[in-house]
Amino acid sequence: MSEALSLLPSNGVLVELSGQAPSPSKDFHQFTISTSNTIWRTWNITLRNDYRRLNPTESRQPAEDFAYDERLQFDVRRVFGNNTLEYVKNLCLGQIDYLARLPTPLLIYLVSFLELEDVASLAQTSKQFYEVCNNDSLWERIYEVHCDTVTDEMKSLAEQLGWKKMFFTNKLQLQVQLRRQRIKSPDGEGRNGDTFITD
Repeated sequence: MSEALSLLPSNGVLVELSGQAPSPSKDFHQFTISTSNTIWRTWNITLRNDYRRLNPTESRQPAEDFAYDERLQFDVRRVFGNNTLEYVKNLCLGQIDYLARLPTPLLIYLVSFLELEDVASLAQTSKQFYEVCNNDSLWERIYEVHCDTVTDEMKSLAEQLGWKKMFFTNKLQLQVQLRRQRIKSPDGEGRNGDTFITD
């Protein structure tokens, strides 16, 4: 358990959201959820020349109380949507998404063991996993697993195309790309030799 807790930020903040209430309201809201409490702040935006209305209000309560606060839940749903409300309720109940808090290099390592169909599905779950599943380092690992040989020439081409594009380029097209790269190289090294892509 202590290893899992070490993945949490030192300040205890699990998520911090900010946004404007839907029209016709122009009020601005910020919602902070930590391991111990929730903080809901509101900035009342008005066209009236009444500066007292511009002072933000703040509501702070223990995180576990959020599950029973229907008014605050209504406000969270109204400003941030139902999916966010469900996510926040789970956080306040201690259901913390530790997987999403792993360092990116470790996530890339773990994702590299998935089947390609699972990588594509995972990429659709969140912005974070979309970025992980399209990371060039991930596709370099996937390429190396699925290909017998990765030459320096292929690595050089991958720097131009990206490993994901290299992976999904059919072998004939890849041979053409490698041949063009050889011709363009200043020293012409390898012009007479061929790199063959095999299963």
